[in-house]
Amino acid sequence: MEADVTLSKGTQLFSLLATTYNAMLRARKKELEPSGISFRRTTVLWCINIMGRPTTVAEIAQIIDRDHQTTSQLLRRMERERLVERHKGLHDRSPITVVLSPKGKQALRSTFERYEMFDEIASCLSPEELDNVLEYLKKLREKAISQSATYLPLPAPLASKIGM
Repeated sequence: MEADVTLSKGTQLFSLLATTYNAMLRARKKELEPSGISFRRTTVLWCINIMGRPTTVAEIAQIIDRDHQTTSQLLRRMERERLVERHKGLHDRSPITVVLSPKGKQALRSTFERYEMFDEIASCLSPEELDNVLEYLKKLREKAISQSATYLPLPAPLASKIGM
């Protein structure tokens, strides 16, 4: 007797979302190749810029969905590359904050000059279909977040600018 391996609709949805995300990520990485800045670094530069203020390592870790130590290591490398500047807090226990350096601002501009891939991919949908997909994904994200006790809401400046 064969096992029933039919995927539930929820599992099909998860698989489709994962493969779509991975395909779009590969397309964006290919788009970024001429800039010489990795997708992860671009994401960090973007989130610091969007926050519009010195940003803590913890906030950046949350936004890029990496643990604090991994994020700290990435920021140290980015500091050595002169993409960001890290500043110690005024008091002993104050968190380290990060700002874009002039070189980081230029790198961010150069990576966003090449920011057409996502819109190109989304162009296969009508404006109404795209609005519907965005609305459905927001519902799914909220439900998924409610199932995860460890997920913290994004900082308000970021959430409002990206429509969350």
